[in-house]
Amino acid sequence: MSLLSDIFGRLAGKQANPFDQYFIRLLANQALYPSETNDTYLASYLGNNDVFTVINKITEPASTVPIFQYDKDDEIVEGGQMLALLNKPNPYHSRSQFLEAALSFYYIFGESFTAYETLDNGLKAGIPLRLDQLPPKWMTVNLGTVFDPVAGYSFYPLSSQGAIDYPKEKILHWKEFNPDYDYNGGHLRGMSRLRPLLRSVIGSTEAYNSLVKAFQNQGAWGLLAILDQEGKAMDLNKEQRSIIKAKFKADAKKGDLSIVSNQAMWTPVGLTMVEMEILKSFGLYKGNLCDAYNVPSQLLAGSQDRTYNNYKEAEQALWRNAIQPSLNAYLEALSNWLAPLFGEEDTFLRADYSNVACLQTNNVELVSWMTTARAFTKNEIREALGYEKIELPEMDIIYESAGQMPLSEIGLPPEPDAAEENLKDLPDYRK
Repeated sequence: MSLLSDIFGRLAGKQANPFDQYFIRLLANQALYPSETNDTYLASYLGNNDVFTVINKITEPASTVPIFQYDKDDEIVEGGQMLALLNKPNPYHSRSQFLEAALSFYYIFGESFTAYETLDNGLKAGIPLRLDQLPPKWMTVNLGTVFDPVAGYSFYPLSSQGAIDYPKEKILHWKEFNPDYDYNGGHLRGMSRLRPLLRSVIGSTEAYNSLVKAFQNQGAWGLLAILDQEGKAMDLNKEQRSIIKAKFKADAKKGDLSIVSNQAMWTPVGLTMVEMEILKSFGLYKGNLCDAYNVPSQLLAGSQDRTYNNYKEAEQALWRNAIQPSLNAYLEALSNWLAPLFGEEDTFLRADYSNVACLQTNNVELVSWMTTARAFTKNEIREALGYEKIELPEMDIIYESAGQMPLSEIGLPPEPDAAEENLKDLPDYRK
């Protein structure tokens, strides 16, 4: 009996087990729709300055790095088709805008969807002519089978034209690893780094809100009761409470005073010392975001640990631990996806970081170290600095640094017998 017959046979007698349910869902070509949490991720990026700043520290510099196409011998390919398409992906995006969109979607939602368009007929039929970054919050992953889980993708634009379907080969789905395997195939979508950080994002947002309110009202938060002539609190209806509250909000700025016609009793509910300490701790929330995105906290405004030296080191760490890994990974995926379509299988796209100042070796420190090490020739030092060798014998000799003498010419202790014979030949100073 076939697997399918076996599944339906078991369904007739009892409830299907989880594997059977998953398999049937896949056979029904169900789709993985965007998570409702995507709205929260987008709101965090748009509304929380820490989230925006941390992500932007990566995506904006990465989008400006020069990109070249190389062959298998690591030589630059002149007229590479992949690079030409990346440099002008579509009429609305430059290369830098295109890359920034890909990385921003990736860091906000945990995934990005790059699509290409082709002509159906003609000499260039089947060759990518245009690249687009599709917003993850409007993308679905259409399920296939257990062993080929992705059948394709659908894009739901903000219009009445309905879904635009893409075969899976026309979409580069670049995503974060998602360990949340489930029977609906949810692991086929990327996991946003903001998912485990939502508490930190909420805490950061509320801390900033509290700080703004404290500055505006000097901490004038509390309970306001309107008293009658006997000093008892009046029972106000909803409309009356709303009017008084609105007037208080309008007037109770720093240095202003709210005026009411009745007697009133004010019970301040300002910030206690404990609350002030909690307010100070919003740096912890910012630190959690920095750690998750490998962005050194010293690069953010308000850092208490910023000096010239550690800022310089932090800038290097940002490039090495965040910008380079993400940009390199995307370009690798893009190359593997596009190269076969152009017949350029032995070529790849690579970023050139030679103009990034903080990544360049300090030549003074390098020369000092190589000289002190006493293990390098002068030609080796020249090559390390990017200069050509000098074809002179003395340039390929290791020198003793103090006297600039070749190690081969530095005198060694003579053999005992030879030393004694030489001493006999010396004249007696007493004579």
